[in-house]
Amino acid sequence: MAQGYTVYGDDIDGIKGKIDISETLKKGKYRQGRTFCRYDELSPDILINQIIYSTLMDSRRIVGLSPENKDRIVRTLRRMPQTKRIHITDYVLNSVRLHRNNRHYHFVLNVCKLLHQSALPNESIGGEQVFLDIQDDERLMNRIFEKFLMNFYKQECKQEFPEVSRSHIHFQLTPYGMTFAKSTDEAYSLLPVMETDVTLYNPQEKKKIILDAKYYKDTLVSRYGEKGKIRRDHLSQILSYVMNQENATQPHTKDAKGILVYPTVDTELDVSYVYKNTCHFIKVCTVNLNQDWRKIEQRLKLIIQ
Repeated sequence: MAQGYTVYGDDIDGIKGKIDISETLKKGKYRQGRTFCRYDELSPDILINQIIYSTLMDSRRIVGLSPENKDRIVRTLRRMPQTKRIHITDYVLNSVRLHRNNRHYHFVLNVCKLLHQSALPNESIGGEQVFLDIQDDERLMNRIFEKFLMNFYKQECKQEFPEVSRSHIHFQLTPYGMTFAKSTDEAYSLLPVMETDVTLYNPQEKKKIILDAKYYKDTLVSRYGEKGKIRRDHLSQILSYVMNQENATQPHTKDAKGILVYPTVDTELDVSYVYKNTCHFIKVCTVNLNQDWRKIEQRLKLIIQ
């Protein structure tokens, strides 16, 4: 478990650390040969452990938590060193700074954030908490699905695509005929910047794929009983990414591919299109997350082949 230096203050026989002159004089301890000192000690009672400890303590009050999970929480708490319990807020969670020596805490902190965001107090049952069904929150589930794809391709496809990241794409629009804008710079500043969910790039083979994660309860949409169709705004978005990332000085951008990825809900999809007479292929596909992880892995790798 991570440790850090914590500042303590106490009356000391003699001197330890740094003397707090004002406290020593105010308390009159110097007459007894004692001083009030502040000193650092290596301790596990640091913010990152306080968050984990407090989250575990709060989680015991979640309504519907199985006895097995409650027992596991209690056993985990017994193994933890003495740590102060704190009130967890978004500010506290965002105050943690991860670095090389504590980066293994990244996943645990994300779980703590998820629990904090998804558990609400229920005053009708004595201050216990109710855990929200996050699957009903499409925005939150979309972020989780997006991060899942990002981390999967970073870890499992390093050889095929050494560079996996979010990328910024600018609209290829040139201002002209301005009426209210005072300059072209001002006109350019009004254009939004697009940010991809996942961009895969192989600098050796000059291959580029843009993935857009979409988590929706219904993969296709239908109106007036007609056959389900791909969502127009999703298709427009991935096309906009692919077309606007083109760069005349980078030939590989001329055949970049775009993929819309949905979790399987009611329809299995795997269709590909080509845009006009270009080399831009657009793929729309699903992945069934309700199956063995080996099949999920196989499917996700097949999607980008």
